[in-house]
Amino acid sequence: MANVDPDIQRHLLEHMHSPRLVGLDSMNYWIHHKRPALLRLLKKINIYVANDQEARALSGESNLIKAAKCLYSYGPKMILIKKGEHGVLFFSDNFIFSLPAYPTDKVVDPTGAGDTFAGGFMGYLTQTKKINAQTLKKAIAYGTVAASFNIEDFGLKRMSRLTLKVLEHRLARFKKYVLF
Repeated sequence: MANVDPDIQRHLLEHMHSPRLVGLDSMNYWIHHKRPALLRLLKKINIYVANDQEARALSGESNLIKAAKCLYSYGPKMILIKKGEHGVLFFSDNFIFSLPAYPTDKVVDPTGAGDTFAGGFMGYLTQTKKINAQTLKKAIAYGTVAASFNIEDFGLKRMSRLTLKVLEHRLARFKKYVLF
């Protein structure tokens, strides 16, 4: 669910019939100006996606592990904290997982990289039959690699030319970078 007014998001969610997985994005404006509505909404979703600044603001915690635990206590079963050029932190009751950003020296415009990450992550999960630690880790990797293409040009220029084959080639390279 996009980062529109939490009351609109709740209204939309109430009209869905048995959604399998609900992810929620938010923004600082809603955290500061519609906090009670956002907290009510968090009780109804599965995955909360926030950047590090938003996670700290909503939780009141400066440490991201503590922030994730606090956000988890609000209701979502999975917390994804985007850390920009420093990657992502995933938290659930089953496991914690952190992945760095894809290492690149070609940064033209980071605008939209977080949204691209969330789209790649959720897009991968829609293709899976089962959501478990392994599929979540792979979804995080897909989102991370998708975001790495987004930053290489302005707007949707680079993303409009992206193919699954090219994305998976970079994903294979990324896997070699992060395994030891």
